[in-house]
Amino acid sequence: MLCRNHVDVTQGVRRCARCGAPFCADCLVEISGQPYCAVCKSEQLLDVRSGVDRGTLDLASIGRRFGASLIDGLLMWIPIGIMIAIIGFASATSARVNGAWNFWFLVPSVVAVTYQALMLAARGQTLGKMALKVKVVGADGSELTTGQAWGREIARALLGFLYIVDYIPAFFTNEKTTLHDLAAKTRVVNWT
Repeated sequence: MLCRNHVDVTQGVRRCARCGAPFCADCLVEISGQPYCAVCKSEQLLDVRSGVDRGTLDLASIGRRFGASLIDGLLMWIPIGIMIAIIGFASATSARVNGAWNFWFLVPSVVAVTYQALMLAARGQTLGKMALKVKVVGADGSELTTGQAWGREIARALLGFLYIVDYIPAFFTNEKTTLHDLAAKTRVVNWT
């Protein structure tokens, strides 16, 4: 990660707690134990003076999260259906491809993990999350790292065999976290 102001500095670079941009230690100021860049520093000080608590995340409802997952699922089944049709047609016409058909069940998982992880790593949102205005962030509200995005989606795929069990904690935890959110230390928030 490179400092936004000093592109030659890579050591000690952290993200601003408010905007999420990377900065070196010379560009950040600590306020209440959180790092802030020069632009966000003044806004944070105004919030502190006025009593606004920005440390509390605006967590997305379970309904919005479900809706976003439903949209993403429908979008993912388009390429998955095409791939399965191609594999099915190829195996029906060629004996050499017949062995590949035995692994068709891996296709949906690979497509889902890849799509979700790449989108989350790039924006923190998939197309479904964009449509319903929710975003995946770190547990402290910071931007997702690439490792968190991939870890979250791999955990989600591995926990897929538990079906609804992965989502049960969202109904009982204050932060509406699922098991894959707990594993990756992520939260889903409302995003405008």
